[in-house]
Amino acid sequence: MEIKNGVQKKSPRKEFKIRDALLTTKFENSEDGRTIYNIFVVIFAILLTYTGFDEYTKTGKVRLSFHLIWLGFKKLDLALLVWCTSNILACLSYTCFKFWAKVRLTLEPKGQKVWDKIWSMISILYYFLFLYGLQAIGHTVKFGKSSATFIFMEQVRLLMKQHAFIRTNVPRVLRTKMHTETNLELPNFGQFFYFLFAPTMIYKDEYPRTRHIRWKFVLHNIAEMFAAMWFYAVIAEKFLILIFNDICLRQFTLGEIIAPIFSNVVPGVSFMLLSFYGVLHSCQNAFAEILRFGDRMFYKEWWHSKSLAEFHRTWNILVQDWLYTYIYKEFYELIIPKNKKAAGFVVFFVSAVVHEWLLINVFRFFLPINFILFLTTSAVLTAVDIVYGKWGNFLVLYGITIGLGIEANLLALETFAQDNCPLNENITSMEFYIPRFITCGCIK
Repeated sequence: MEIKNGVQKKSPRKEFKIRDALLTTKFENSEDGRTIYNIFVVIFAILLTYTGFDEYTKTGKVRLSFHLIWLGFKKLDLALLVWCTSNILACLSYTCFKFWAKVRLTLEPKGQKVWDKIWSMISILYYFLFLYGLQAIGHTVKFGKSSATFIFMEQVRLLMKQHAFIRTNVPRVLRTKMHTETNLELPNFGQFFYFLFAPTMIYKDEYPRTRHIRWKFVLHNIAEMFAAMWFYAVIAEKFLILIFNDICLRQFTLGEIIAPIFSNVVPGVSFMLLSFYGVLHSCQNAFAEILRFGDRMFYKEWWHSKSLAEFHRTWNILVQDWLYTYIYKEFYELIIPKNKKAAGFVVFFVSAVVHEWLLINVFRFFLPINFILFLTTSAVLTAVDIVYGKWGNFLVLYGITIGLGIEANLLALETFAQDNCPLNENITSMEFYIPRFITCGCIK
């Protein structure tokens, strides 16, 4: 609850309505938008032509960087098996929730309290084992980086979905009087299953639906997803691999380590834009269209942001909605009432920890540059919500691009250091937490 001018107001709730994604509207209804889209298509075509010509003149073969894509998706079959198993577990969580609800209504108040505590502990244990078990599988199987990114991001998404479903429906059960099971209105399995795949993190029994599926639109977005994936591979090969592929095979000077930060702004920003467009636009639009999900507001105009707070509120609406509804509001209304900054800091801390957990499991090493940049800059500056005036948009974009350059530089550096200076399988904790490019003496 918020208090303004002496009046207590409820925090705003997510409202769903039928609307297209922002870029879809701009590309379809604006000539300027279509021109910008065509420019990127031309860049894609030129890069495709250049890559093929360059590879043929140097090696006599045309691979178009597809070998990196195959390498990235190594052991995808096992990743899909883990993904299917995780979805089965998610469906079982629905059955467990209904079991808890129905048994609870047969108990006396004291019994209900004990029953609730038992299942609260089971839920926390399930969340922990879900993530820990997946991490153990990833450590054993050693997926390719693209496969690992897919499986670990999907597991986080599934947990967020399950928590959203449980947190939304628990109050329904608590409001129902005991021994009145006929008054208990819980979602059916079809509603839960639809929510698991719908492009939203906020649970509702019903969502606005479109009338039919535009399969041409679906195929167009899937094609864009594959194009973004290919862009990833080409940029990684042309920029990052060429710079650091011989780290630890020879000693680098400090200048050779620092200078690429600025050149690696290009791949850093490119990866960010490709992630945004491929995942938040094309992928979500494809799934939304297949499921006839009407609300396509997956992001807002983050590129106009004049403060870091505004950027984080508009970059990823799907995750932002979940963080606001199930983290921020919980702390602001229940745990630390009326303390916006503390609740905001908790949101950024949770987000930073999850991002770092993902990177550790994808790259299989510990280099918390993302955590440091995310928490020390984004969280602190967003907590005070600094607005930079007429230079705000420039400063926000400049800070983000430099941060991405630093992150791309160090992650690539450590990746090749790990490959070129391998240690025994049973490494110690100290060896895991200290960067390999430092312990192997790769820098003069």
